[in-house]
Amino acid sequence: MGKKLLVALFALLVATLASPAAPSAEATPPGHNGRIAFRRFLNADKSWGAVFTIDPNGSRERQITHPPQGYVDTNPDVSPDGRRIAFQREGVDCDVDCAYHEIFVVNSDGSHLTQLTTQPSPQASCGHEGFCNQSPAWSPDGRRIAFSRASGPVEEENMGLYVMAADGSHVRQVTQLVRPGTAADHDPQWSPNGASLVFERDNVGSTPPTDGIALWVLNLKSGGERRITAYELRAGDTPDWSPDGRHILFHDNVDGPPGISANLYTVRPDGTGLHQLTFATGGVVQYLGSSYSPDGTMITFGRRPATGGTEANAADVFIMRVDGSHERPVTRTDLYDSYPDWGPTPCGLAHGV
Repeated sequence: MGKKLLVALFALLVATLASPAAPSAEATPPGHNGRIAFRRFLNADKSWGAVFTIDPNGSRERQITHPPQGYVDTNPDVSPDGRRIAFQREGVDCDVDCAYHEIFVVNSDGSHLTQLTTQPSPQASCGHEGFCNQSPAWSPDGRRIAFSRASGPVEEENMGLYVMAADGSHVRQVTQLVRPGTAADHDPQWSPNGASLVFERDNVGSTPPTDGIALWVLNLKSGGERRITAYELRAGDTPDWSPDGRHILFHDNVDGPPGISANLYTVRPDGTGLHQLTFATGGVVQYLGSSYSPDGTMITFGRRPATGGTEANAADVFIMRVDGSHERPVTRTDLYDSYPDWGPTPCGLAHGV
């Protein structure tokens, strides 16, 4: 073999070893649409509810959590790898001095239920002896969870945003740092780069405007806050950041008067570019909490009245295109299905529909 040929073969070998390995043929592309997690009330008086998952085409519905009667598992948030679901568990079938709100994590197949937050006892009220921990949201790297916490006593109740490690440790407060608080901050969601949180802020006490509700964005590094929606919209209820970071999804008329419909909107993170997606009127149809699909092309949301039932106050999970077109139901029951979160397909598992 000639010297030139040996040199060429050696160069080819070095280049091959230095180049990055080709991805496995079985690898799931990041952001591939998986299953939708949602909350379902299991009884008519809405005092018992669990987390379910379902394929976007309405198939393979599965109950993931199994709380005792009198408890509601709600606000599910699927982890970035699609393998875990964070949620809050509420104790709702109790007297006026009882309030139980804790954050749990469960594998997406229903195994390994783990409680991340604790208060002194199951009977302790948020406002007297313990804390109300709710609305968890995974960070983009899956290492942290943002959530809201209310602490008492009731007359000095303070609800701010907190961040903790994914195992429940290293809890730190990031909003409403001075007591008494000026507002109740809740329903946080991370920006795709992990630098900011969008959240709903409800004014309390003498904070103007009275009973004002709006979306705010928090810069986690600087602590700077910015309101991005007008108070007239009453925007909030599980806002969600688009996967490309360019838009925030929400519905208006949060806790608004009867006879007025709630609709879905998007807005840019700097507060510009407000865009309405749905156009219900008359107060009958109400668009509820919503979530982008991992690939950013679709939206899932709760909507009432339900498609599959006769109860006027029931709701179903729907999906539609990101521009608001081609709306169709995913669930069709006479129960109340809402708070959907669209997760990615876990790596190595079959693709979502």
